[in-house]
Amino acid sequence: MRRMTHGEMLITENEINGPTNLPLAKKSSFGYMFPELQRDESENLLDGLPETVEQLRRLGAVMVDPGEEHIPGIPVPAIHTFFGQFVDHDITLELGTVGHHLNDPHPLSLQQIADEIVNSRTPNLELDNVYGPDIDGNFPPQDPDNPAKLLLGKVADGQGLPKNKDVRNDFHRLENGSPAIGDSRDDENVIINQLHVAFLRAHNTLVDRGCRFDEAQKLLIQHYQWLVLDDFLGHITDPVVVKMIRSKGARFFDPPARSFFVPLEFSVAAFRFGHSKVRAAYDNFNNIQVGGGLDLLFRPGRTLPEHWIISWPSFLDAEDPGRFPRPTDTSLTRQLTELPPDVLSGQDPEPNLATRNLLRGLILRMPTGQAVARRMEAQGIRPMNEEEIASVAEKIPGQKAFLNESKFLLKKTPLWFYILAEAAFYSRGHHLGPVGSTIVAEVLIAILRHSTYSILCEPHWRPTIGDTPGKFDLEDLLKLAGVFS
Repeated sequence: MRRMTHGEMLITENEINGPTNLPLAKKSSFGYMFPELQRDESENLLDGLPETVEQLRRLGAVMVDPGEEHIPGIPVPAIHTFFGQFVDHDITLELGTVGHHLNDPHPLSLQQIADEIVNSRTPNLELDNVYGPDIDGNFPPQDPDNPAKLLLGKVADGQGLPKNKDVRNDFHRLENGSPAIGDSRDDENVIINQLHVAFLRAHNTLVDRGCRFDEAQKLLIQHYQWLVLDDFLGHITDPVVVKMIRSKGARFFDPPARSFFVPLEFSVAAFRFGHSKVRAAYDNFNNIQVGGGLDLLFRPGRTLPEHWIISWPSFLDAEDPGRFPRPTDTSLTRQLTELPPDVLSGQDPEPNLATRNLLRGLILRMPTGQAVARRMEAQGIRPMNEEEIASVAEKIPGQKAFLNESKFLLKKTPLWFYILAEAAFYSRGHHLGPVGSTIVAEVLIAILRHSTYSILCEPHWRPTIGDTPGKFDLEDLLKLAGVFS
């Protein structure tokens, strides 16, 4: 996969024509990127008949990785899998009743979706999962010794501190163990916890360099936006698609600023591609904790033990195949299809994340992959045919046989599954295909154009706080935070 050079990623005039520092409501509605597809349900959507629901459950059951030795990873840093989760927590948090419908799934009406499904995060790349407020309106605590800094918490006693680490490597927590941060989902697993802590520490480093709180906040937000635009998108999407969007503008998603929203095709389908990239285990956390399976990584609401502080180089390693993320394909590692009850936190007890995603798409009226691809056809994006979709399931036990048996899912493919299949077919899972790349890149770039302190509204903006002038990537962030070693 060829990544864009920094020269190709320069901000263009087309991207400058957006509002600067636009204040956004703290809660907003979701909407559809392709609302016209909702007008013909029989042509563009899956029906909610019991046999359709059963077929979706059966499809979820065969979306299981046969073993990572059979599906090699891709040579990109594993940290991007979790940075995508971090970005998602910054821009979307669905407050609604979808989870209550998983046991008896059926498409909600458009009015129900408009009334019940609310985004309690701002569609704004502004780090409100770090700076707050949380859903109750509370802001993360500042350090009483220096109010310009954000308060860090101490790790718990364990098997000893890893080399070059200190105790201030967890969230400040309330008495019940919950984290005092902008979005408690950043405490879902050890890796996202430690990435969030890196942002807290990066803010404090900027204060140590002489910034006021607001100056450090603005600097960090803008460099975070650069990470999304220059580093993250270059790893997860087709660079040709991104280059076209950045030079010629959005072709499908460009809502007015006053009614800006995150489309459901993005939040329910396209941006869930990362679920397929999660590995069963991650090795070499530090010199003490040499490995951890997902069963150990999920530990919400608990103070981090000292031996789980991450030594980040292994998560930025793109040379050792044992550390590569899984490719984007139509399977998930087995641990994500057998989620324990404490991870589900009282939601519907369906333990298979693939099944949950498929049923959620049905409930929220996702158009099929073919319907979206047909809508994009005028821009040169060709819908995949049945043989192409089925071909990506060759190495996944039972999946190809089921798809060939269930012909209607090859004709009317759930959008989430279609996007995974497209990535596997066009790039062997190295990045999203044309439909997935277009949805993800257009939405993230549109969010960025309308964001507070948007770097796309400053045509000459370039990174200033990394090791190299004009360059800033995730390694630079971790070095700024003092946690890279």
